Amino acid sequence: MIALFWVCVGLILYTYFFYPVLIVVWALLFPRPSRVDESALPHVSMLVAAYNEEDVIERKLQNCRELDYPADRIEFLFGSDASSDRTPEILNAGSSPQVRPFLFQERAGKASVLNKIEPQATGVILVLSDANTMYRSDAVRKLVRHFADSKVGGVCGRLELADPSGSAGGQGGGLYWRYENMLKASEGAVSTVIGANGGIYAIRKELFRPVPTDRVLMDDFIIPLRAVEEGYRVVYEPEAVGTENMSPNMHGEFRREVRIAAANFNAFPYILGLLNPFSGFASLALWSHKVLRWIVPFLALAALSSNLLIVRRAWVYAALLAVQALVYLGALLGCAEDRLSSRRNVFAPFYYLVAMNLALLLGFFRSLTRTQRAAWERVPH
Repeated sequence: MIALFWVCVGLILYTYFFYPVLIVVWALLFPRPSRVDESALPHVSMLVAAYNEEDVIERKLQNCRELDYPADRIEFLFGSDASSDRTPEILNAGSSPQVRPFLFQERAGKASVLNKIEPQATGVILVLSDANTMYRSDAVRKLVRHFADSKVGGVCGRLELADPSGSAGGQGGGLYWRYENMLKASEGAVSTVIGANGGIYAIRKELFRPVPTDRVLMDDFIIPLRAVEEGYRVVYEPEAVGTENMSPNMHGEFRREVRIAAANFNAFPYILGLLNPFSGFASLALWSHKVLRWIVPFLALAALSSNLLIVRRAWVYAALLAVQALVYLGALLGCAEDRLSSRRNVFAPFYYLVAMNLALLLGFFRSLTRTQRAAWERVPH
């Protein structure tokens, strides 16, 4: 029990703390910058899958028109996944030589939409975005300048999450997202990013591979990793900025995280090659940043259970049990404060951390039972 406890605690601390410290220091000491060309303006196709996005789709179309990129070198392909609101009507009204709407009548999910519209793209660089992600005017320029380096297969932009609701999910999620962006920046500086930001990333068209649609998978995880598997880097560009609103409450954020968790566990058969230790940095980052993070709920349960059994062995075990109890108490207080008050939630980080690990547990069982739908359910913005 003592060995089990320390292994579980050690792995949790490694994935949340020691690996981030390692990768940040590594990036500072041994950065590997990609070659950039500010004057390069390759032909770009932006792909956007949309489902019932009437609240934001007009703003997205306007955002596309305002991008600082030559109009004759960029096109926007919007795929409506059997939207039942005004999304198709708005897309048709906003169509132009630059904007090409594709209105599908059968609901199939984001991956299916991307698979269908990608062959219609004429650009040599694909920029994948979401309907609710608004780009800074120079974001596309900042993304594509890295493709001057022949070893770069993809570029991940920086996604900033706005929290207009001030919910606990927004507060905790904002903190966690800044932590994730730091890891992506460091991994990209060392070698390659493991997984992109779905609202703002680019890839060479020749490296796009259809995303399997039999089970829910995250395109921003599978597509970049396939480029890595083919020997390319995926770099991080902090100056390519996209912004989107977080879910308006913890319930919406929890639903989103459950779907992502199920997709992550579904991805295992597609990343086995990169999990091989001989895959180099990609293997280290995948195990450290992703796989261990996904199994933290199981490690935490094992650590708590074993701690209860050895609590009388030494004072340190009593102290560590108290620390765990305080974390879970903080989550309960955060949940209560979120439900009872709209002011700043001081316990939001604990609430968010525990809720997201519960989402991982639920996502694991949905993956195991194949009960997570491929088609996403929109959370109101």
